Amino acid sequence: MLESIRELWDIPWLQRLIYCVCIFLAALVITSLVRGMIRRLMRKRAGQNLRADTLSKLLKSVVAYVVWFLAGIQILKVGLLIDVTSILAAAGVLGVAVGFGAQSLVKDVITGFFLLFENQFSVGESVTVDGFTGTVEELGLRSTKIRGEEGEILIIPNGAIAKVVNHSRGIPPEKQ
Repeated sequence: MLESIRELWDIPWLQRLIYCVCIFLAALVITSLVRGMIRRLMRKRAGQNLRADTLSKLLKSVVAYVVWFLAGIQILKVGLLIDVTSILAAAGVLGVAVGFGAQSLVKDVITGFFLLFENQFSVGESVTVDGFTGTVEELGLRSTKIRGEEGEILIIPNGAIAKVVNHSRGIPPEKQ
């Protein structure tokens, strides 16, 4: 019995299969643990602050993409015996091409991240953006939704936001 197990283990495809399964399970565990840590860290703020909710989702997504990308590379390299250097080089060239094509999207997402990170305005606050005054209804990574006084809604890409007047902050105590 023990001898047949040793013979089975000497089969290279079985070793690679076990390795792939272990990498897959490790990726599941790592993403689950990190998501749990982020959830616990943001729990205090998340219920009362939409900014914390958005940042939490962003961090969870970034961690998942990185872990699964690395796991995929390992599975291709060791499990399927594929040379990943040419794949990574092609992905790099493709990434540059897509980056040039998606400049406005990248600009919107980066600006959205800084809007959230710097806490320039929050959901529920009264703001003026590009001459439009209203209440912020939604603040996402890609766009911001502002509802006007007559019920109209402005959906503006975050990359187009140049100047913001926040009417809800900085009011002197004597004017409140």
